Amino acid sequence: MTLAALLGALLLWLTFGGKALRDKRNWPGFAGMLIGLIFLAKAKPLVGLALIAAGIAWLKRPKRRKVPARPFVQDMAIAEAFDLLGLTPAADRQEIIAAHRRLITRNHPDSGGTEALAARLNAARDLLLKQTVSN
Repeated sequence: MTLAALLGALLLWLTFGGKALRDKRNWPGFAGMLIGLIFLAKAKPLVGLALIAAGIAWLKRPKRRKVPARPFVQDMAIAEAFDLLGLTPAADRQEIIAAHRRLITRNHPDSGGTEALAARLNAARDLLLKQTVSN
């Protein structure tokens, strides 16, 4: 029975080994399988198989990765960017920067504004600055 447990452990290592074992999020799954193998070796097959199945299910679960949320910013027309910043099409680089600074201080998420509006203000500034450089 001990030989069967060792062979089972070797099989698990070969199946999931190396990289998966180094990831600490997988340790509960490996622990469940190891305890299940111990129960199998002690002639308690139902408990052992249940723990092994739970460990395998833990390892096969989808891995969740936190992706930082980025606010959705649509493509903006130049006229819309001027309107959003309260500028005329004749505005120069300094006026664009000053208007953006004035609006972003009031509408930044840290100052009680929304993330979406701050993103739109930043997009408008970037678009207009890019346009003034290319002209």
